[in-house]
Amino acid sequence: MKAIAVAIIVALVGLLLVGIQQMRVEDLRDKVTFEAGEKKKAVDANAESEATITTLRAEAQRNAAYTADLAKRIKASEKKAEKARKDFEELKRNSKPVRDWAAQPLPDGLRGKAGGSNKDPGRKDRSP
Repeated sequence: MKAIAVAIIVALVGLLLVGIQQMRVEDLRDKVTFEAGEKKKAVDANAESEATITTLRAEAQRNAAYTADLAKRIKASEKKAEKARKDFEELKRNSKPVRDWAAQPLPDGLRGKAGGSNKDPGRKDRSP
């Protein structure tokens, strides 16, 4: 009877150890499944980040090209404006109609003289 009791105790201890190991295995499987899901999420987020980075790099290149083109256009516009100023100055010096117009005397009102009277029409007498 002692042998049967020992055999039953050994069998129960064995079953207990197998049960504990089975619980550990199931726990590890759950952890592996969870980690696989988290890994997939991380890989997907990384792919999305890479796509965003690629898009931003392309946008930065387009902006750099646009900025360079804009700088060229500004420089060309400045050259045109400078040429127009030079042409205008040359026209002022060399054009007979412009010189004739510039040689005319200014009207009295534009030279600071009142037309015909010494009173300033914009001033009111404020004597008490």
